[in-house]
Amino acid sequence: MNDLLLLIAVAVPCWYVYQRSVSHGLVQIDHVGTFTFGFLFYWITPLFVRIYVAKLDFPLAATWSALFREKLITPYALSCISLYLCFALGDSLGLRLFHANPARKASPVPKLALSLATLAGCVLLLYTAFVFRAALSRPASPTDVATETARGAVTTCMILLGVVSLLFTVDRPQMPWRRRLGSGYFLTFIAGAGFMLWLGSRLYVASFLIMFAVYQSNFRKPFKLTTVIAGGLVLALLFGALGMWREHGDMTGALFNVVEEPMLNSLSLVHHLRYKGISWFNTPNQLGSDFLNLVPTLLLPNKAAILKKPEAFRPLGGLNSFVSFDLNFGVGGSAVFLFLWPIAFRYLRSRSTSTVFATMYIMCSGWLAFTFFRDPFSISLVKAILQDSILMPAVVVGFGWLLSAACSPRDEVLTTFSGPRLESL
Repeated sequence: MNDLLLLIAVAVPCWYVYQRSVSHGLVQIDHVGTFTFGFLFYWITPLFVRIYVAKLDFPLAATWSALFREKLITPYALSCISLYLCFALGDSLGLRLFHANPARKASPVPKLALSLATLAGCVLLLYTAFVFRAALSRPASPTDVATETARGAVTTCMILLGVVSLLFTVDRPQMPWRRRLGSGYFLTFIAGAGFMLWLGSRLYVASFLIMFAVYQSNFRKPFKLTTVIAGGLVLALLFGALGMWREHGDMTGALFNVVEEPMLNSLSLVHHLRYKGISWFNTPNQLGSDFLNLVPTLLLPNKAAILKKPEAFRPLGGLNSFVSFDLNFGVGGSAVFLFLWPIAFRYLRSRSTSTVFATMYIMCSGWLAFTFFRDPFSISLVKAILQDSILMPAVVVGFGWLLSAACSPRDEVLTTFSGPRLESL
């Protein structure tokens, strides 16, 4: 029975993503693909390990078996399958309601707005790195509030630079990647991403790589399926090697380090299943308090200390999203949420002629692979998706519109007065 449930939990998502994202050997990396990857990586990998724990050798095998009891396998597997089916149904409805139009027609964001946003991101990044230099030099720890605050501030600055580079990219679909990567917008973002890797925050950089893959495959040219598979393996080994370097471990364990990510993150999952079980419906009180995370860290330095922590076991700081869904909505409420969730993505995708909507879609899709499934809602939904992917691009583009509106009257006046003078001359 358990083997059959596991087979269904893997086969249904793989079949759906193949139907929606693969055509004639070409792949579009979209919200369906990134969501399915995160679902399999963070929700189904722990199920696979639990079912075959007797045949696997990993450090947490005894703890895993003790927490993830045999009687919990069936309700958890059925919940996962049901919730993915709700996502697939919602996505199918969204596809019928909103038809994508990838043609680029909108006027580009003024370069002055992009330049000023880049300058602001660089200044804030340097200021943050200087002010929090002592905390940034320490290893990350969920109990070290100062370190978490410092890394959060640096991450926000890096994301602002990433937003600018994406806006610049979306506005110029015909520009070769060599010229694009050599622009000041990309060079500053690459420097910020390198700093994040030095700090050990590899998943944010991985998310941005996925965002650019979403852009390339949806707005320029789809990837070959073999290219996606090979590229995924290379990136997995690369980021696994970065993880081993951060832990001062043996580089031969790079692949295991990647597999270890969902297992360590899912300690919160198995603890929740063991001691709290799965609820039918819950009120999202925790999510309501999570909106405090919208306040910038620079304005509220002790934000991490006063944020209400989810009532869950979080030994390494992360929180499996199944726990977040259960605490805030229950499995019934989560079914409604995940049914509506892809409809919002289909709406954004249908408005992709707009630079800001296209950027929103690209960024939100990119976060689905990792952050959406491994971090608490205060980070995944509130900060990464609402703040960084919706509000931040809207502010930069809105600032560009204000600059255009402020300059237009002056240009018209100059044109009006320059005409007669030129004719008289």
